[in-house]
Amino acid sequence: MWATRLDNEPAVRLVAPRSRIAFAISGIPTSGIIYNGIDYFLFFFYSQIIGLSSALVGLAIAIALVVDAISDPVIGYLSDNFNSKLGRRHPFMYASILPMTVLYMLVWFPPFDQSQQGALFGYLLSICVLLRLSMTMFDVPARALVAELTSDYDERTRLGSLPISVAWITSSVMVMAMYTFWIDDSAEHVRGQLNINGYQEGAMVCGAIVLLALLVSSIGLHPEIPNLHRKTSKQVVGLKDMFLSLRELMRNRSMRALILSGLFIAAGNGTTAALWIFHYGSFFGMSSEQNSALALVQLIATFGVIPIVWRFVVKGDKKVMAMRFLGASILITMILPPLLVMGYLPERGSDGLFHLVLVYDFFSQVIWIVALAIIYSMFADVTEELLLQSGKRLEGAIFAFQTFIEKSAGAFGALLAGLLLTAISFPQMTDTMKVPEDALSRLGLGYTVAWVVLASVGIWFLSRYEITRSSHAAEVELVAATA
Repeated sequence: MWATRLDNEPAVRLVAPRSRIAFAISGIPTSGIIYNGIDYFLFFFYSQIIGLSSALVGLAIAIALVVDAISDPVIGYLSDNFNSKLGRRHPFMYASILPMTVLYMLVWFPPFDQSQQGALFGYLLSICVLLRLSMTMFDVPARALVAELTSDYDERTRLGSLPISVAWITSSVMVMAMYTFWIDDSAEHVRGQLNINGYQEGAMVCGAIVLLALLVSSIGLHPEIPNLHRKTSKQVVGLKDMFLSLRELMRNRSMRALILSGLFIAAGNGTTAALWIFHYGSFFGMSSEQNSALALVQLIATFGVIPIVWRFVVKGDKKVMAMRFLGASILITMILPPLLVMGYLPERGSDGLFHLVLVYDFFSQVIWIVALAIIYSMFADVTEELLLQSGKRLEGAIFAFQTFIEKSAGAFGALLAGLLLTAISFPQMTDTMKVPEDALSRLGLGYTVAWVVLASVGIWFLSRYEITRSSHAAEVELVAATA
């Protein structure tokens, strides 16, 4: 399907509605469920319920990231250079379906108890490594499609907003379901967050959803295979060519800016995600029922992202818009925690504080997801510049770094969260214990400082991104002219 742009711009291929839906669904299995489960619940599950040392939990997740640092670019390179009747991307996507589903469920069923710290650590590490590898096999090829389905500057932003919005909608529904059905407070579990059976029941249901979403997305995008790019004549598969291609990618200033910015922003987001259940459950004093309501507000906020992106964000320059939204995220994060520590807000767990947190979370959610959608599209816009520089189509390698950054959020976050909890001597909670006030204050301030500092550094690196609306249009025209 094609449409002609006004003001003498080149014709733009419009993505078919069926493919839009399938591409949107690609945000469910990894970003919507698995990343969400790992980032928000896994650290708490292993450190507070299973009894594995907080430092060892963070270390296991961080070590798995080292494997990602190798596997992500390798899978990206292989998918860039793969030839088959199924194209370059789909063979990897199909191969990931079964292992990803099984491994995600297994991580919530450790066969060892807290007296076996070494065995627990080995189990968590092994599952995390294999799970992340299977996620890479789906995520990298699937995300690379945003650069192949269209070359239009604004259409990529619109398309990129779909899986991100769907992922956050799924994430919000998952959190609501967790707090409503599986880890709700009850007479048997005064703190429902400590109910091991709830996490395991949730894992089984989520595993089934992961399987269904992987199948629907992969099969739904199958008709696009004839429209996708093939590797160029300059691409010759081999170890030397892989290193040369990755070196070409790293030499690109805009790509370096995205990678460095993304790593710092991911570290900050991952830290706050790993501490989310501590921050809201303990620092703000929210009950499981209130946390479920917060997830509902986040869900409502997410539905506003696509209209904002499609009607307003696409009219501006991506770098400028991304920096503005990230800056707003920093400012809004700095409001409530310090005020609560200083005693200027209603007391923990009160209805007054709960209502303030609802408003706070609504705007935080909208701002953050819009920023993510813009940055996702910025990765796609590096494609044409690299093609002109190297003569190679490296969409897979480009998005390998993007998926690595997203996965690093959980790894860096868990590591930094573990170090922070150790530094502030945060206790292992039980159903009846009351966490000391000074420990809660240190938790709230540490949560805030971690995000503000790391996100600020990320914005500074993002300011080094060089591709603009006009430069990208010129590159697209040049690629079309030399094709």
